[in-house]
Amino acid sequence: MWPAILTALVLIALGVSINKIIRKRKASSATDLKSLGTSICFFLIAIVNILAYWFDIIGIISMSLTILLLITGAYFSRYLQTDHETYPR
Repeated sequence: MWPAILTALVLIALGVSINKIIRKRKASSATDLKSLGTSICFFLIAIVNILAYWFDIIGIISMSLTILLLITGAYFSRYLQTDHETYPR
C-alpha cells in the first residue's frame, strides 16, 4: 500500500514541477534546449528510480544511471537563465 501511495505522490509532484518549468520558460522566453538539460536530467532521475523500484532492478545499473544523470544535470546547470539584476556577480 505505501509504495503505491509514494509512487502516486512522486508522479503528482513530477507533473506539477514539469508544468511549472514549462510556464516559467514561456514567461522568460527561453528558447535554447541547453537550459532545459538540468530539468530533464532531474526528471529522468525520478522516473528511473520509480521504474527501478517497481521492476525490482535496484542495483548497480540504476545507481550508475542515476549518478550519470546527476553529473549530466550538473554540467547543464551552467546554461540556466538567471536574473542578473537580482543576483549580481
